[in-house]
Amino acid sequence: MYKFLQRHFLTGLLAITPLAITSWILWRFYVLVSATMRPWLQRIPAITETYPEFLLTFFGVVVFVLLITIVGLFTRNLIGIAFFRVLERFFEQIPVVKSVFSAIKQIAEVFLRDRRTAFQKVVLFAYPRQGLYSIGFVTQDEPGNSLVNVFLPTAPNPTSGFMLLVPRRELVELGIPVEDAIKLIVSGGSIMTAEQAHFIEHNVQQLAAAEQVDLPGKDLEK
Repeated sequence: MYKFLQRHFLTGLLAITPLAITSWILWRFYVLVSATMRPWLQRIPAITETYPEFLLTFFGVVVFVLLITIVGLFTRNLIGIAFFRVLERFFEQIPVVKSVFSAIKQIAEVFLRDRRTAFQKVVLFAYPRQGLYSIGFVTQDEPGNSLVNVFLPTAPNPTSGFMLLVPRRELVELGIPVEDAIKLIVSGGSIMTAEQAHFIEHNVQQLAAAEQVDLPGKDLEK
């Protein structure tokens, strides 16, 4: 009975935790936007007299999104880049704060940065030696070039890694979305689905056959 309760309790906890944390973050975002933007909107008589209270929060969210978008546009020009670099260097000079800032920055880059333009596709190739295989992202693939620029991320932090020049013939395109590959790397492979595992294994076998090398563990199976 104890094992039954423990197993199902952990299963239920695993299912509820992501939903609860996500809901809590969205709720805190709602409260933050409401507390920040509503007082400013209430100062405009035309809005407070025309629209009900719950629409003020909606307008606040819209204004908040527009402000963040303006900040994003600002950070894309030279002045904005220089300004935020000064801020980052300031935080990086403060003990303890620099560790927190660095960790939050890396997490934000993993989940918020648009990888679809930087990472063109997910590939599989032999690394660091034949018989061992790694998952990487193609960052530049010029037609006619024999070498392809591949970014090899480190787990569980895919924001760091190695830039490799890999011969085109040694690459196998996995065909899985970049977002799924990033999740796979962040989890260290622990959230790999059975379909993904089967698909990757099939591509590994194709790559190994092309290299004419034995797969790891083949001798043990004999």
